[in-house]
Amino acid sequence: MAESPNVDEFIRHMQAEYDLCNEIVDKVEREKKQWRIEAALMEAIEFSERFKELSKLGQNPIQIVQALTSPDAANANVAKQVVAMAGGLCPSCGVPMDEDLDFCSNCGDYLK
Repeated sequence: MAESPNVDEFIRHMQAEYDLCNEIVDKVEREKKQWRIEAALMEAIEFSERFKELSKLGQNPIQIVQALTSPDAANANVAKQVVAMAGGLCPSCGVPMDEDLDFCSNCGDYLK
């Protein structure tokens, strides 16, 4: 079985598709296609960055996604906290965290 494309390959593919949009004659159709591609690129880039951040934290991003969809509430809560921390948010209150602090300046909760 052939190896599946990765996110970076998808991003390169979408950038090539964006360049091809210039060949669409109808301005409205060209702009609609460009907006869809730009949105897909933004989502792919955000996913890639979050995946890398979770990996840096020593977490397996695939297991986190599985935990988020798990019927076990404890696993889902832990996964939500990890995702919040990877996004630079306080896992307790969701406010952006100051990278220099090991506690939330909003609610005072310490990172575990």
